[in-house]
Amino acid sequence: MTSSFNQFRELTWVDLTLWAGKKIVSDGKECYQRKEVREISLTKTGGILAWVDAEELFATLVEYDDGELYSECTCHPVENTCMHSIAVIIEFIVHLKKKLEIPEAKSNDRRFYLL
Repeated sequence: MTSSFNQFRELTWVDLTLWAGKKIVSDGKECYQRKEVREISLTKTGGILAWVDAEELFATLVEYDDGELYSECTCHPVENTCMHSIAVIIEFIVHLKKKLEIPEAKSNDRRFYLL
């Protein structure tokens, strides 16, 4: 397992709140609970790539860059992150805990081009 796996697995609600803020974390939990995260996959660098089918379809990427959480989303958040990124992180952690297989994203995955 890569260090990214362990970094994501060890994230706490406090970590997420410090990174994204209480409102975004709360909205992200709701987004996850509505089962809006689709087609989760891993990047070659250990990031998480997914579709989030919320008010529209968003491509979302979350990864660690020099030990710091970083995200990109086609919702173009004003802040440093968005609720879609939080939902993707939660979905990923649930996959890890349930030991569900997560495929690797192909280099030509459309989501890379949208981000």
